[in-house]
Amino acid sequence: MSKVFLFVEINVKPGNMPEFIEKLKKHASVIRTEAGCQTLEIYRNTQKPDVVNVWEIWSDRPSWDAHMINESSKAWQIVAANFVFGESITVMDALP
Repeated sequence: MSKVFLFVEINVKPGNMPEFIEKLKKHASVIRTEAGCQTLEIYRNTQKPDVVNVWEIWSDRPSWDAHMINESSKAWQIVAANFVFGESITVMDALP
């Protein structure tokens, strides 16, 4: 199976960035222990002050799909709703 490459753009509600980043880092530390998660890095967008980007690599699609519906992700969605007003997930394929 092929790897799954994700680029996530998260739009954080103004004034919530410090607390959101703290909570996101804790959640990321859990995700990094999940089966199939090979990379998860968090970046602050220097051109958009209320945007955080996340780069993820998963070993395969079933691993990412399992992550998206596990209890940790369900709990994160509730937390994130208090801090985020939008996000986009771009799924990419590696070029041969």
